[in-house]
Amino acid sequence: MSARVVQDAAVRWISGAWEHPGMDASVSIPGPRILFLGIPFDHAVSHRPGTRFGPAAILNALDGFSLYCTDKRTDLGRLRLCRGGEIDVSNDIHATYRHIADTVAGLPGEDTPVFLGGDHSITDPILRGLLRRHSRRTLGLIVFDAHFDSRIPVPGKEHSGHWMHTVAEVFDHRHTVQLGIDAPIYSRDYMDGAEAAGIMVRTPWDIRRTGLQATVDAAIRHAVEPTGAVHVSIDIDCLSAGFAPGTSVPNAAGLMLWDVADALFEIARRAPQASLDIVEVSPPLDGSGITAQSAAHLVMNFLAGRAARLPPP
Repeated sequence: MSARVVQDAAVRWISGAWEHPGMDASVSIPGPRILFLGIPFDHAVSHRPGTRFGPAAILNALDGFSLYCTDKRTDLGRLRLCRGGEIDVSNDIHATYRHIADTVAGLPGEDTPVFLGGDHSITDPILRGLLRRHSRRTLGLIVFDAHFDSRIPVPGKEHSGHWMHTVAEVFDHRHTVQLGIDAPIYSRDYMDGAEAAGIMVRTPWDIRRTGLQATVDAAIRHAVEPTGAVHVSIDIDCLSAGFAPGTSVPNAAGLMLWDVADALFEIARRAPQASLDIVEVSPPLDGSGITAQSAAHLVMNFLAGRAARLPPP
């Protein structure tokens, strides 16, 4: 159970707003439904495991938040928030990926899905499922990550660092954006290969030099405007380690939490259709719980962006 820092009867809390599958429709509020699904899978984590505990920790942090995004001055009370449970996973990596893709493909078309991981390898089957779900639409992709995740996989040694490469079998990266790439473990070939594939890559230095708003505008032009539908994938290691110590590979020189939150709000507000995954939150590596709190703040900003799209009541 989440620990609220205040007890205030005048405040509506996320913990009291959840719908659940099978709930009587007559007690649901009208409006768009945000469907939360946990994917507690970390058998492909590239370094230190523990992300299987990420979904529960993020939801627990969210339960301590109110239904008002103070920072964006936006009420979330008109959104239908639904806990859809967890997608079943196993230690069979490829069977798990197939099950994730099939589950995502079968989600109700009118829902906005939010996936909580889990290691970053799950974004490959999520995207495959979304492509089937949006079979008549092109899908854009905006990734916040310190890593390219485009290494060539070695059979039997699959990990979360090559999903951008494997998903290219079915996904057109000409409408893909990668923001925050700065891990010092690559050669120039990775940068050149990404940009040759049509990916818009911006490092933290690029973002600081150009400005956040200009970067977000360019990302939306690249991934959202040509498609009308975008999936946003956030690897928590895109953040500076002070905001996200609890992850497999903490990033000493990452992005600021408020910059990612503001960018996510703008993308969610301006995209006609959007979905989200947040991955690589590893509670066992963070006794303070700040990493899950950071992830919850990012989720709240995504929700605020979707709420800001609604017409006035």
